[in-house]
Amino acid sequence: MGRPTGKLARSCVAVVAGLAVAGVARPSARAAEFEVQGDTALQGYEVVSPWGDVTVDRRRFMQSVGLAAYNLQGRYTPGEADYRAVVMLRVDADFGINSQLPANQAGGETNFAVAGGSRYIPGLQIAPLELMVGYVEGRNLAHGLLGFRVGRQYVTDALGWWAFDGGLVKVTTPYYLQVEAYGGLEERGGLPLSTSRFESQGVWRGSHTGFVAGGGTEAPSVVDYPSYVYAEPAPAYGVALESNGPSWVHGRFSYRHVYNTGTALTTQFPEPDGGGFHAVTGLRTSQERLGFAGDIGKSDIGVLKGSFVYDLYNQLVSSYVASAEVYAGKHVTVGADADYFVPTFDGDSIWNWFTHGPMTSLTGRVALRVSKRFNVTGSGGARLFRTYGDPTPVAGGLSAFGAGECAAVKATSPALNCALGQVWYDPAGAAHAYDTAEANRAAATTVDAIANLNGRYRFASGDVGLKGMVETGARGSREGADVNGEKRWDGGRYLTAARVSVYGWSDPTRPDRDAVSFGYVLTGGFKPAQLANIKLEWEHDTNRLVGQRYRVMALVNVRVLK
Repeated sequence: MGRPTGKLARSCVAVVAGLAVAGVARPSARAAEFEVQGDTALQGYEVVSPWGDVTVDRRRFMQSVGLAAYNLQGRYTPGEADYRAVVMLRVDADFGINSQLPANQAGGETNFAVAGGSRYIPGLQIAPLELMVGYVEGRNLAHGLLGFRVGRQYVTDALGWWAFDGGLVKVTTPYYLQVEAYGGLEERGGLPLSTSRFESQGVWRGSHTGFVAGGGTEAPSVVDYPSYVYAEPAPAYGVALESNGPSWVHGRFSYRHVYNTGTALTTQFPEPDGGGFHAVTGLRTSQERLGFAGDIGKSDIGVLKGSFVYDLYNQLVSSYVASAEVYAGKHVTVGADADYFVPTFDGDSIWNWFTHGPMTSLTGRVALRVSKRFNVTGSGGARLFRTYGDPTPVAGGLSAFGAGECAAVKATSPALNCALGQVWYDPAGAAHAYDTAEANRAAATTVDAIANLNGRYRFASGDVGLKGMVETGARGSREGADVNGEKRWDGGRYLTAARVSVYGWSDPTRPDRDAVSFGYVLTGGFKPAQLANIKLEWEHDTNRLVGQRYRVMALVNVRVLK
């Protein structure tokens, strides 16, 4: 891509203005406490496609602002009821959207009326506003038995991070057990002040406001873009049981059920006989899962941890984790881990109809504290992938399963060429017959070797570190390392840092995509006050596939307590 353009430089040179927070006086008899936090991040970069004919300009500006008010009841007394309110908003804007379009298509990525909607991207917004959290909480009510939280909030447990708008009630019993019950609406992209970050995978949904078929002015319809589903409220509820006893043992059992509402099309095109689109409507399951996570251990011996998730919609164990860790003296920790994962999807997703196999990682690890300043950690093991059909690469760049499929096609249509990288047509249906034959779909397991090594040395005003990794097997490899370091000056008031990395990858089925990538990052920081931090970062990456890539990032963090 060459040198950064003047446009890029001008967009990223200095964006940071100071943030000021004014305290509000209150009577001394009150003991409410306030916390204000602001984070600003600016990025500017350009990406060229591997073919060199499309440049994507990005000018990203992220601003988050948070306010927390504690002890709203007055002076805090341990063990007695206390109340708090927490709000955090985030704007994650990208002013590079639409910038690469020609003049006759200006604004086409976000305006359906431009160019007949040919460049329109459903759901894309230049400056989306998200309410990250916004709730009122009460704790230690009824002599410590009850607690509640109302508003937008997170739940974090074995089922993963999840956000919803509603209420949560917690009962803390005197028998080392807490009970939680919650319900409301799942946070979903396309709804006000929301993101799709916490939805189940496999469905592209959002607001249809702003586009209709043919660029008309009538109200948008669900058939305007069949694969883009209307964002509708998603009722949900859940319960959890959690231990609240001795510190050396802990466990949490969780159950969650989320529903889909509204209309979802099950066909991309209307029936040719005039039958229209097929669709599903009404209340139906989006996800229904239960899980458990627990640990038991002693600080001078070690710890055992485990978790699992069962997907009731797909009727399978979608993940489990088992971990053992032994503290072999003050300077050595030895551990072993097993991690099993199967991808699952929203109940409305077409991906539920496709085969998807599990991935299992088995590793051992050692952490060595050589001295107070120097520590080393290393891990190694195997990652197992299970598929239906043999994925082993063979001559011609195909997998064994793909080569068998190709041979079946050529047996019925000898003139067709189904070699790697060419699109072929199967008029006789030979490929479908081969794919669905049970003899060709026997379960197969491929194994990759994996290893990681990390080291870090700390000195009085900085540190240096090394990270390296390798993952290799019959289907390809990925390996690399990076060296990083930082130096603090004038008691931490100023910061300089750098990172240099080299990574390579190979794929026997696509040898033209093999490459080695080199990159470096330079960082400068300034801390004008104890509760403020400013950083400016430059990054440059290059490899033979994409040429040169540049990125500039500015970060400002401000936190005020009162």
